[in-house]
Amino acid sequence: MKSLFGILRCLLADAKRLLPEARGLERDLLTLEARFKDEGIGFLSVALPSLGKSLDLGIEKKRFTCPDGFRKLKGGAIPRLFSGMFCEIFDPNSGDYKSNASVEYVSIIRQLCYFCKKFTPTDDVNQQLASEARASFVQCDNEISGIAGFRADHIAHIASFVLLSLDDFQELDCRHGPGAVMEGYKPNQKWSALYSRLFDLDDRLISVGYDVVSFLHCDHEFQFDYHDTSLVESAKLVTVPKSSTALRTITVEPMLNQFVQQGLNTHLRKEIERCPVMRNCLTLPTQEPNQKLALEGSLTGEWVTIDLSSASDRLSTKLVELAFAPRLRYLSALLGCRTPSVNMGCNTLVLRKYAGMGNATTFPVQSYVFALVALASMVPLHKKVTIGMLQLLARNVHVFGDDIVIKREYFSGFADWIESCGLKINHKKTFSKGDFRESCGVDAFKGHKVTPVYLRHDPDTTSTEAEAFVGILSTSNQLWLQCMYSTSAYLDGFLNKRIRLPLVRRDSAGLGYHTRQNVSTSQRWSSTLHRFEVRTLVPSPVRAKDRLDGLPALIKYFHHSNSENGGSTDRKQYLHTLYPKAHDGEHLQSSVRRFNLNLRKRWVPSQ
Repeated sequence: MKSLFGILRCLLADAKRLLPEARGLERDLLTLEARFKDEGIGFLSVALPSLGKSLDLGIEKKRFTCPDGFRKLKGGAIPRLFSGMFCEIFDPNSGDYKSNASVEYVSIIRQLCYFCKKFTPTDDVNQQLASEARASFVQCDNEISGIAGFRADHIAHIASFVLLSLDDFQELDCRHGPGAVMEGYKPNQKWSALYSRLFDLDDRLISVGYDVVSFLHCDHEFQFDYHDTSLVESAKLVTVPKSSTALRTITVEPMLNQFVQQGLNTHLRKEIERCPVMRNCLTLPTQEPNQKLALEGSLTGEWVTIDLSSASDRLSTKLVELAFAPRLRYLSALLGCRTPSVNMGCNTLVLRKYAGMGNATTFPVQSYVFALVALASMVPLHKKVTIGMLQLLARNVHVFGDDIVIKREYFSGFADWIESCGLKINHKKTFSKGDFRESCGVDAFKGHKVTPVYLRHDPDTTSTEAEAFVGILSTSNQLWLQCMYSTSAYLDGFLNKRIRLPLVRRDSAGLGYHTRQNVSTSQRWSSTLHRFEVRTLVPSPVRAKDRLDGLPALIKYFHHSNSENGGSTDRKQYLHTLYPKAHDGEHLQSSVRRFNLNLRKRWVPSQ
């Protein structure tokens, strides 16, 4: 952790260069180093982010409240630490927010406070955070409540006007996802398991549910009951990194459930794009609309950014059933591939929530449900509803997962409705009044981005860990583009111990340093490819032996080929031509190990 001493000095040096009129930065450096020696990494990853959160809430509430663990100025309201910058945003004595607060001061303070917010915690801390995350998962499930009758009827009525063709499907584009499955299969093993589950002794395909899965045309079809016991195995609960103070729970789904979930996920997304109402408030492929509205809201105050606390863990099955009640065919398939219980080690939890984040349908389903509740809250209970009315109202809200942006005039009504449905608004991350907004990774202040750059890895590990090397390089490049030159150069020193990297374009596959002019170093001219090239490190996945052969290999190849061709060609014509090819290719001999990287030198295009 010695490297963090140097980072602290560089951060303050950059702050002093960018804000030469700021006072007391030398004293602030002494305070930072003294507290870091006493409290360790927890000061940077926990205490300082709490100060940054107090800044955000102070802007929202128009008054600063100093958090515990920070001394205030004598007789004042702002902290001693960074007081030379805080006094430009809040009145030092009363803590009142200054309407002419500088964007530059807010941006620099947030960068200093949040820099280590997502620093990878130690193993001991990870175990504690994992235990807390699991306990929260269970607690949220126990707290799920019902929905008031008149509101339930109104939500179901609004739902009848949207996603009109959701039930019109014969086949779904089912596929295996990139994540793990409960049975522990490797990627290619999933196809062998699928073959053994879906084919009978005569190698005839069993269709799943309402012809959900159909790779080959068969003269005889067999119906697979969604409620068969083989589809209702328990999921496994695991945790993944979120920040230095919290982990996120993920359910590892059974293989066959997850396979069908992927198809239902794709179908719902397509229908949302087709729906004249929902496409006005949901754009699931991109976060840009939410980010733009956050910037606009921080400038005009017309938009409120809302964050829901443990959104997926509080989304009840009853609310999902209500939202999809007019589309019973799709709802039946949705509930049929849902895993109703989770293995908690010694115990099994029967879920009242719809699903954990590991379910492939959770994200689009929760986005749709929250948007539907928002529309219901905007329409008076006894007013005649039309599609044209809903199309106009849908422009007043935008939803991406649990990130919601809504017009200020509808905020209080929506808050009342969403909490009556068992959800909870995270008021510490919901901004409606001040000059600050936050949505989908964009922190906005007075129309400007003030999103900090995060340090996620220990720089001392860049010489041994590929993931840390790539992460530190990314942090360095982001700092450079935000004019934090001293800190960027300091991090570059750790990278240069391993290799001297060239300049590369920001869209290059190779690793290197970025510039504002987006230039690249050229080292040679390729006479075969007719392009300028540069030799640098390229991240490549680690592959593990995972052999796939026979009919399961054919199914994999055929499935992907059919998806690429849109299913427009007769499948029988592929049989003899694709079967030999199914035995070729690296993907049938090995599979990628997720979250593992190798760094190899390669020649990549420089322009």
